[in-house]
Amino acid sequence: MNIVLSRIDERLVHGQIITSWTKQLLVKRIVIIDSLIAKDSFMTQVLTLAAPSGVTVDIFSVEDALSLLNNETKNVENTMLLFRKIESVLDLVKLGFNLKELNVGNMGAGPRRKSISRNVYMTPEEIEVVKDLINIGVYVYLQMLHTDAKIDIKKQI
Repeated sequence: MNIVLSRIDERLVHGQIITSWTKQLLVKRIVIIDSLIAKDSFMTQVLTLAAPSGVTVDIFSVEDALSLLNNETKNVENTMLLFRKIESVLDLVKLGFNLKELNVGNMGAGPRRKSISRNVYMTPEEIEVVKDLINIGVYVYLQMLHTDAKIDIKKQI
């Protein structure tokens, strides 16, 4: 599998993903990794239908995604991994997936969440998850659009 971007975006398949990232990176497949959404047939259908023409959306639990990522070696389509929650990323890495980089695109404001950037807010627990990923060796950066510069998240937390 040719993974061209791994991104956290709580909105999942939406305008920026559809109009910016998929076109810029020539994405043909979006793999959403979220154990809760993988069990929700309605949300699965909504997200699948939201994809632009020519882009396939698959939704997996963390465990099933690991199996897919470890075993699908012949598929060379440009693929985007898309996460709703930072904890899912850490779970996947702890299960053995070798993730090099993680783009943090959007995590909305909410209770106990502090501003990390204009579009990213995190709880203290989420910040600890980011630190765990960094300590494991994942380069975690902020970048809303492909035209924006990458900002190392270590400078923000």
